[in-house]
Amino acid sequence: MAEPAYQLTDGQPSLFGEADSIGYGIGPVWDEMVTGTGRLRPHWQRFLSAHGPFAPEEMAARWDLARRLLSQNGVTYNFYAENGGLERPWPLDPVPLLLPAEEWRTISAGLIQRARLLEAVLDDVYGPQRLLREGVLPASLVYADPGFLRAAHGVPPPGGMRLVLFAADLVRGPDGVWRVLSSRTQSPTGAGYALENRVVMSQTQADAFRTCNVDRLAPFFEAVRATLARIAPRRSGPDGAARAVLLTPGPFNEAYFEHAYLARYLGLTLAEGADLTVRDQTVYLKTLAGLERVDVILRRVDDDWCDPLELRLDSAIGVPGLTQAVRSGNVAVANALGSGLTDSPSFIPWMPALCRRLLGEDPMLPDVPTLWGGNPTQLGLMAERMDKLVLRSAFSAVSGKAVYGRDLSREERGEMADRIRQRPCAWVGQDAMTPSTAPVWKDGRMDARPLVLRAFLCANGTGSERGWIAMPGGLARISADPRYPAVSLQEGAGAKDVWVVGGAPCAPAMRRQSGPEAGRHEPAPVPGDLPSRAADHLFWVGRYAERADAAVRVLRAATSRMADDTRPGAVEELVPLLGLMGVQGMAPMAIADVSVGKAAPGDVPRSMRKALEIVGDPANPGGLRTAIERLRRSAMGVRDRLPPDFNRLLSAMNSQASRPLRADPAGLHLRLDELATGLSALAGLEQDGMSRGPGWRFMVMGRRLERAIGLATAFAGTGIVRPLPRVAPALEVLLELADAATVYRERFPAGLRREHALDLLLSDSEHPRSLVFQLDKVGRMLSALPAAPASESGVSPTELARSLVEAAARLVRDPAPARDPAALAAMTDRLHRLLPEISNLISQAYFAHVFARPT
Repeated sequence: MAEPAYQLTDGQPSLFGEADSIGYGIGPVWDEMVTGTGRLRPHWQRFLSAHGPFAPEEMAARWDLARRLLSQNGVTYNFYAENGGLERPWPLDPVPLLLPAEEWRTISAGLIQRARLLEAVLDDVYGPQRLLREGVLPASLVYADPGFLRAAHGVPPPGGMRLVLFAADLVRGPDGVWRVLSSRTQSPTGAGYALENRVVMSQTQADAFRTCNVDRLAPFFEAVRATLARIAPRRSGPDGAARAVLLTPGPFNEAYFEHAYLARYLGLTLAEGADLTVRDQTVYLKTLAGLERVDVILRRVDDDWCDPLELRLDSAIGVPGLTQAVRSGNVAVANALGSGLTDSPSFIPWMPALCRRLLGEDPMLPDVPTLWGGNPTQLGLMAERMDKLVLRSAFSAVSGKAVYGRDLSREERGEMADRIRQRPCAWVGQDAMTPSTAPVWKDGRMDARPLVLRAFLCANGTGSERGWIAMPGGLARISADPRYPAVSLQEGAGAKDVWVVGGAPCAPAMRRQSGPEAGRHEPAPVPGDLPSRAADHLFWVGRYAERADAAVRVLRAATSRMADDTRPGAVEELVPLLGLMGVQGMAPMAIADVSVGKAAPGDVPRSMRKALEIVGDPANPGGLRTAIERLRRSAMGVRDRLPPDFNRLLSAMNSQASRPLRADPAGLHLRLDELATGLSALAGLEQDGMSRGPGWRFMVMGRRLERAIGLATAFAGTGIVRPLPRVAPALEVLLELADAATVYRERFPAGLRREHALDLLLSDSEHPRSLVFQLDKVGRMLSALPAAPASESGVSPTELARSLVEAAARLVRDPAPARDPAALAAMTDRLHRLLPEISNLISQAYFAHVFARPT
């Protein structure tokens, strides 16, 4: 067995995980901006000549513009350290990292060599395994690694390539040499964030961007798109285009913004595991029109989570049967299943020997030195030098926090040595690195912080013509602490745009071609291929938006009366409002069930104050905070299909609702006014900001169906379904909640009458909040959707839903309920059965695909 060169490294950081940090050594530091004598490096001189001095006022203005652009574009990452995986703004630094073009050429050549090498390693390990038989690689390094997928052994790669995308984390030491800190061969993350960084920086630093001749990123992403088309096993689907999807773990993944952003930019369908199904060893996308075949999957799901049938049984984010579909050659997955094996830092000590054995070359880029415990010689060195090492898992598939030897006592080092000896192949040790520093803008002044650079490559071409293209730039991560270079965003690190400067002047970026000349076989979603999961989410976005709006309307009506109890009938009108809050689950019925005639004079306002306190409790499942949180969660799952302003408004409203709600009527009313304005803006974006496609129709159906349910509930909650001694308070409340008070008084200035008011709320087809208006809208939306296949009973659930909508509309158009409380009660009771059943049938028709047939 070949003995690897003695190497120490910092290991395997992920982009955002807690292990994404490197040790901080003692010694000189290479600064990216100035030399050791304090002189500006040449490529920075050109930048500053265009940018000007880092004046606090100018930098503050640029940073404010960058933050607003990031906010407008909805750029976020999910923060796991708090409950719920909260979205956080993207922490972009306003000063880019500059790299000279000639230096970048050296880096990219070394990275291309590394990508070729790791592709060859994966081909051998999942193929003939000559490296293991000849002793170039120890068998325990491969077989002990959970990242080695036995189910992928012998499976030919799609289009002859296992790696479509490749990334590497680079760190520059005090000697000025860039070293490979870790490789990313599974599903490299960060390219989308790098692209968004560039979009923002090219606007906020426009003069410097043009002066420095910064290389553009668009050709790299065009190469990604073209390569995905080339690896499709079906050269052409029935519509003339291969169908490609981006497989995401879902909206709670830390990089979900990037998944949605890349899917939109590359023209792919964003899909979760539940959106895909395998039939006859072929992958299909569940769409409204049925099951549509998928040719290419660009995955953002880790290897062992991709298939709960053959890989990880507890995975809820994978696609059962995907491995067999790949094995059968019916779908291409990029990167190939099992490619995460070479992410493991245990491979780093063997890189020089592998490079010479497989490529006949010496490595162009050195690695950060690494020791692997599975080798007896290196294990002894790990024990001797533990106080100078960073110890972590040898396998990328095994998470765990790094252990810094310098922080351990003598006794703890002994215990650590015992742990390593128990399973030495599971550990690596790395020298603590002293990374280079880059200028950052922090607290109104320039500072220097350690950085790690992530660079990206894409395979370009196939077969004998295959090559690699490097993104001219990348994603730099900067430490939040100048003394300790943890480059994890979860630990407060920031990000930088990376400019490759000083090359030939770049032509303006061209808009991507989208017509027939763009290429017959490019991956592209077929028009109307809305995934069923996305349709489900949009349906519930509509329902939760209307539910939140209804809650705000009830609370505003209550607080306005509590704040001004001198208005005529204010206390009487609190009674139907309390009853409605009880029926809706916003407040307990024990508090909500009051009556003016039976209660003492102060009981009604006192009960309302208690109810408002309960509604304002964030823990109340029927409270306002819960309604808006459910809306936010549903919208997160389809952020790629909603207008950008929709997500920004929703984020602002969620922040407002997260603050404690005081029971003070005046203060609460002002807060509710803000939320009402935001919800009205969401409704406006729904009408004016979305194309009239299937997604919009499901959103409208959800809203209208929920509004119909809410109005039927309001009849029961306000008591109007019962004979009342005084009907005016309940009618006033109902008209206000339905935005019908002004219309009613214009039509009937003589006074408030039950029959006229209920006619307006029930059967006026011109009033946008009447019951019949909602049902007519739902019926029209259903008619515009494709009919679902018939069930085993021979009836399509779509047709059954339409018939129930028509039956509900006939009930509402009947004049009897407007005149007779008993008829209104019977109608309301019938609607409470019909309307939820319509929702269930829509779900059965379009979201479940129980009876769907492949197309």
